[in-house]
Amino acid sequence: MLCQSPIEFVDELYKNRIYTKREDKLPLSYGGNKVRFSQAFVAHMRQLDKTALVAYGSKSSNLCRVLAQLCKQENIPCAVVFSEDHPTRTNNSEIVSSLGVREYACDKSSVAQTVDKAMADLRAEGYDPYYIYGDRYGKGNELTPVTAYTKVYDEIVKFETEQQLHFDYIFLAVGTAASYSGLLCRAQELSHNRNILGISVARPQDRCEEIIRENLKLYLGTESDAPVKVTDEYLQGGYGQHTPEQLEEIDHIYARYNLPLDPTYTGKAWYGMKKTIEKTNIKDKNILFIHTGGYPLFCDYKNILL
Repeated sequence: MLCQSPIEFVDELYKNRIYTKREDKLPLSYGGNKVRFSQAFVAHMRQLDKTALVAYGSKSSNLCRVLAQLCKQENIPCAVVFSEDHPTRTNNSEIVSSLGVREYACDKSSVAQTVDKAMADLRAEGYDPYYIYGDRYGKGNELTPVTAYTKVYDEIVKFETEQQLHFDYIFLAVGTAASYSGLLCRAQELSHNRNILGISVARPQDRCEEIIRENLKLYLGTESDAPVKVTDEYLQGGYGQHTPEQLEEIDHIYARYNLPLDPTYTGKAWYGMKKTIEKTNIKDKNILFIHTGGYPLFCDYKNILL
């Protein structure tokens, strides 16, 4: 599947020209950056001659949704391990269930053991399973999603060349940090000096930056002094937490631009971008917001059943 997303002009904000890269328009399972990750994981699985796939995430996981959909299309046996510390039904979890994949539930203290069980069950049926995060502790496969997102940087550069403009700032949500890492890795590879600003939606700033630097070292094969710019100022207590002001901004953006943002990822990132522009007095710049998807989470927020 050809995997590219458009870049669209949105509006002016504080005298800046705001564009968005619409990853939510990628043509698989409601789109999002997880489409790129999922395609990369499946390609890597096949490269290793594995015959089944095991995924892990929360009931809100966009990645589990897309992986389940892709495996269904490709006739790949798939197991999804769901963390149920907050066992809420979501559009994403309902979509996964509707696809008939194997589901395992656990709390966060028993993820490794539950992944082991899912892998063992598949082996008992004659499959050679692939765990998307590497080993049972989630180590060993960091570069697969990172490398998938380096292609996004190339798409951005191609757009700039065709439109004869330059993005002075690129903003995006930072969760696992794979998307941010991919952009920065490719920029460093091309010796580009870029203002890539990440809005953390899941982890403290220090941990985000540590993960990104680890990914840079893995990708480039050496230590890098690349500028890693992530803020946790809009984390609001952690993953999935938000403020009334962030929700108001989500409602405003959807009403004005028909741009669906969600409270977990893109809504936080957009709000963080807006406040950063305001606080640092950025003026007369071209700014790109990467819409990393999450339409089912927007629908959860709006109480819409998909």
